[in-house]
Amino acid sequence: MTKNRGRRPAGRHVAAGGPRFVAFPRARLRALLAFWVVCLVAVLARIAYLQTVRSDALSQMAVRQQSATVPLSASRGRIFDRHGRELATTMTVDSVFAVPRRIADRDAFAAAVGPILGIGPGALADRLDPSRYFQWLGRRITAQQRERLEALSLGDQIGFLAEDARRYPKGVLAAHLLGFVGIDSQGLAGLELSLDETLRGRPGEAIQPRDAIGREILEGRRVVTPARDGADVLLTIDEVIQHIAERELAQAVTAHRAVGGVAVVLDVRSGEILALANAPRFDPNSYQKVNARAWANRAIASVYEPGSTFKVLVTAAALDAGVITPRSTFFCPGTLRIPGNHVIREAHGEAHGTVRPVDVLRLSCNVGAAQIGAKMGATAMARYLSAFGIGTPTGVDLPGESPGILRPTSSWSAADVYTHAFGQGVATTPLQMAAAIAAIGNDGKRMRPYVVAQLRDANGRVRRVAEETPAAQVLRPEVARSVVSMLVRGTVDGTGQAAAIDGYTVAGKTGTAQKPGPSGGYAAGRYIASYVGLVPAS
Repeated sequence: MTKNRGRRPAGRHVAAGGPRFVAFPRARLRALLAFWVVCLVAVLARIAYLQTVRSDALSQMAVRQQSATVPLSASRGRIFDRHGRELATTMTVDSVFAVPRRIADRDAFAAAVGPILGIGPGALADRLDPSRYFQWLGRRITAQQRERLEALSLGDQIGFLAEDARRYPKGVLAAHLLGFVGIDSQGLAGLELSLDETLRGRPGEAIQPRDAIGREILEGRRVVTPARDGADVLLTIDEVIQHIAERELAQAVTAHRAVGGVAVVLDVRSGEILALANAPRFDPNSYQKVNARAWANRAIASVYEPGSTFKVLVTAAALDAGVITPRSTFFCPGTLRIPGNHVIREAHGEAHGTVRPVDVLRLSCNVGAAQIGAKMGATAMARYLSAFGIGTPTGVDLPGESPGILRPTSSWSAADVYTHAFGQGVATTPLQMAAAIAAIGNDGKRMRPYVVAQLRDANGRVRRVAEETPAAQVLRPEVARSVVSMLVRGTVDGTGQAAAIDGYTVAGKTGTAQKPGPSGGYAAGRYIASYVGLVPAS
């Protein structure tokens, strides 16, 4: 039997010398390598894109997820009178909001909450959008309202936030001067408007970290920009003089059944406004309850024909210009025909006869004043009236001032030099007229009126002090003093005797002007009565 050595049995494959690997074709290796290279390049490109192009956006997203920017409110500055008595301040009060998504029964919620806040239940239910997490219910509510709301035990359906609220502790006092602020503490009128940026201050910012589910981590708050409280304002107003002016004005308006009235008190030497009163008054704590027309500060915004008070300015100007002297005489037969076939009449039809400048002022003689105006002429009269500030804003630091009306001489008729002399055909504001008369009491020097004396920061440091600003030297001092002496006669034996004050020498002049009619000319039986004065005359 022959042995079959060295040959493999049929049907069997035996691996000799360990395992044997099957070799891949070279093309497959290259394709696999290329695939992984592409993947690596794509990953690196994505990383580069996120690290460069998307870096800022992703960083901001991370900051938003991990922290929040919290505004830091600044407290609004206070307003004081000249002696440091508080006229406007800021208090912290509560506002209430609802979380509509947590309110199961809107109608029941509205029925319970609405009456407390003075909102109709139906109207309140309509405001509760179930998709929202926040809805204001009432801003700056009272302590009693909060107590009643808390007694309802509404849990997380409502919440309270502390907000600043502007308060005027003296109520109606100086309301037209102070103005008021809106629901978000923005100045809307008066000094609150004109000094809004100064009073408002500058809000700050803080970074508030949050945990994984958005809850604030109070311990980690970081102030980025501290809030800067608004400046305090010290006024030239004297609270006592302001109170007296408002009281007396209100009584006069009531006694004479007038539509309204204005009183202005100035320090003639500095231009400081000691009182500025309007009637009727309103309470700035609840300014929404009156018609918006009641907010207007008539002392600076309303113009009127000054009537006979204007004789003081024209007479003083004529004396200073040298076209008349204190001894000049004029004849008043009771009427005077002037160019344009117009006739000037005395208020009560009387004939004053021969009058001097002091009599023109003492008796309020229209005919005599018209003759003085004619002697001056249009050019000289307009120059002096402009120097007195007629037809231009006084520059007072209050918003909404009117310039008055003084037409250019090119538009004057031949009659205007006569009628302007007793206050017709021109228009002034009460403050403008007061500043002009104050110039006569200040040796002929007109000062710019102002009401803001100082600004102080939250630490009490003085930031700004107002400066007295001369506006014009209108008259020579000796002329001004002569006119003051003439005006004293008016309260002794003239038309202004009701203005005499025991123990004081008063210089002043009455004025009565007809109101313009709706279709031109003057309205019958409608007048503006005014008085300008200096006290003590010495």
